[in-house]
Amino acid sequence: MGKLVIFDFDGTLTDAEREGAPFRGGYLEDVATLTGWPLSRVAEAARRVEDEIAARPEAYGWLFEGQIVAPASVDPYLRMMPVARRLLDEAEALLNPTDRERVLDGLLYKYNYQKTTHCFREGAAECLQALLRAQEEGALSLRVVTNSHTDAVQAKIRRLEEERAAAGGGGPSLTPLVARVHGRAKKYALDDALTEVPRALTLPGLDRPVLLRRRHYHEALNALRAEAGAAWGDVWVFGDIFELDLSLPLALGARVGLMANAFTPAWERDFLRAHPRGHVLSALSEAAALALAPESR
Repeated sequence: MGKLVIFDFDGTLTDAEREGAPFRGGYLEDVATLTGWPLSRVAEAARRVEDEIAARPEAYGWLFEGQIVAPASVDPYLRMMPVARRLLDEAEALLNPTDRERVLDGLLYKYNYQKTTHCFREGAAECLQALLRAQEEGALSLRVVTNSHTDAVQAKIRRLEEERAAAGGGGPSLTPLVARVHGRAKKYALDDALTEVPRALTLPGLDRPVLLRRRHYHEALNALRAEAGAAWGDVWVFGDIFELDLSLPLALGARVGLMANAFTPAWERDFLRAHPRGHVLSALSEAAALALAPESR
């Protein structure tokens, strides 16, 4: 059997806070237009809501079709969802739920995501090089599976390769990874028809269930697993949000690594530290070492 290594991208191989700052700024400008408020008022109100989220992260989540599919505290993209909804509520603007979802989660998210910058985590190029080298040797198959659009992530990989080459870095090119990006994974989309896994997982410290039946994401993972000839126990998945990236593959039997940051909820850290197939990581070098270890096969 083969070994399959899967990475999320934004927030896992990148610094989400730095790269997402233009997204946040652009989104707030659009909220100012929707509310009719001055941008200064919108910015002040947004900081107030963000402080509330940071103080009580368990109370806020990313709502998709009426269900919480991820914590809202973990990155600027997800934090913007409850922020925007609260500000629209206070301004009594865009009150139709269907219209609001289409505008906020569809139009504005996609439009402002294009404003993100390129800010990679330290060691991103070296981590990917080590795994690509192992792939060339036939030791594993490396893939990127992301909620983002395929072409946007491919452009970021090209940029990382340009930065690496310009800095005079040696080793293999990152270009082969461009063709191994699988975007629009819809890790948030739930479907109870997926009965291969339990409906939900209970985490100590979190008073709501972590919902597991993410059919579209499951289909993407399973297709790559079959292509690599890997059993679930030979699959590694690395991501920065347990609920989105890691909860489903862990339930299927994969090994997972959480790339933690300052906003990672305590319940995610504690759960994975206690799980025999879970790891909490602070550096991409740790992810590479885990994926390349012979005993991880």
